[in-house]
Amino acid sequence: MYRISKQLWFCAAHQVRLSETQCEALHGHNYRVLVHAEAKELDRTSYVLDFAELKKVALEVCGRFDHLNINDVEPFREGERNPSAEELARYLCEQLGRRFDDDRVRICKVEVWETDNNRAEYVP
Repeated sequence: MYRISKQLWFCAAHQVRLSETQCEALHGHNYRVLVHAEAKELDRTSYVLDFAELKKVALEVCGRFDHLNINDVEPFREGERNPSAEELARYLCEQLGRRFDDDRVRICKVEVWETDNNRAEYVP
């Protein structure tokens, strides 16, 4: 199995609904995202995925939240998903999987750091 990863950053605010802690107040993070892809076989270029293409799509998906309040962006608006790091990792994995997953390659994990010490991951 071959695996690659691409790291990127974005800044956003959020309010974690129902947390009953200070996280329910509006606050922001410099999010770090690490996207992992895997394939049993390489493509004709000997890639799992082209890093440039993975970066382009990951920036596009994460760009929906950059410098915004995540609570104002679908699917994290009121009544939808709660904007926790765990749900953000799941959302990013689902969106990237829609773009890249096929018979050869798949997005196998997405990690989201809210701080240097707080990380969530989603593995489909």
